[in-house]
Amino acid sequence: MDTTVLGEQIQKYRKQRGLTQKELGAAVGVSTQAVSQWECGGAPDVALLPAIADRLGVTVDALFGREGGAVRDVPGTLLRWLRTLPGSERLARLARLLWEAAIYSVNDGLAWIPKIDYPETGEMEMPAFGQEPFWMRTVTGNDSGYILGVGAQDLAFMGVFPEPADGYEKYLLPDENYRTMFGALAMPGAMELLRWFGRSRLSYYVPAVAAEQTGLPLPETERILEAMAEAHLLARQEITLPQGPARAYRLVENGGLVPVLYFARWVWQGDGPILVGNIARSRACFDTEKGENR
Repeated sequence: MDTTVLGEQIQKYRKQRGLTQKELGAAVGVSTQAVSQWECGGAPDVALLPAIADRLGVTVDALFGREGGAVRDVPGTLLRWLRTLPGSERLARLARLLWEAAIYSVNDGLAWIPKIDYPETGEMEMPAFGQEPFWMRTVTGNDSGYILGVGAQDLAFMGVFPEPADGYEKYLLPDENYRTMFGALAMPGAMELLRWFGRSRLSYYVPAVAAEQTGLPLPETERILEAMAEAHLLARQEITLPQGPARAYRLVENGGLVPVLYFARWVWQGDGPILVGNIARSRACFDTEKGENR
């Protein structure tokens, strides 16, 4: 076994993936020193080669510099990689993977462009402007779509929006639906109620309970709840209480609340710093006809 070639290949693919020796070692269960020894001509245990190849996104053949070593089963490789991680780390590491993809889409894999290190924090203090910390935003796009989000060790979220073959517009709601939704959210007290429902269990609550928990007047609470139900932010159900029939409400989609609020802040701070940014779209977002130069 040519350990020199093996070490060189491990180092090459590790750097291509933006991994440190510590990160690669942790993924396959060895020390940083062990990875360093491999890359200096030592040889890993043969039993570790499949795990090393999976983490580096290549085949075992590729580790030995053989042709035909490219990985073709990318989803399978990704799943095997995820299984090497603690469950509590998987979402964060997936977000970082998407961040790395955004970096790649900016420089298109050009090695001469300096690599951007994954930052420790996703916020930048800007006291001179008298505002809350700005997010270090990631925004990349071309005629294929967008990757938007924030990538950092303490805050990470990414949204991938490939453009459908027949355009974005087909899959949007009519403008009136958006006016109804944003109009409901603009009502004084609506955000307080929305946050309270988000913190509560996915159960139905009568207006009196919601009013008590948020400190809003009952008549105003009832009016807001109805508006939010019409906007499909809350589900509404007729129930029977000892004192008679009543309406109860619950959050329609608890899993969507944080993403919506995150992206609202992302848009709100659109004039803030961009850590990774490259928008080179030749078409307007809402054009529907394909094939013309827009």
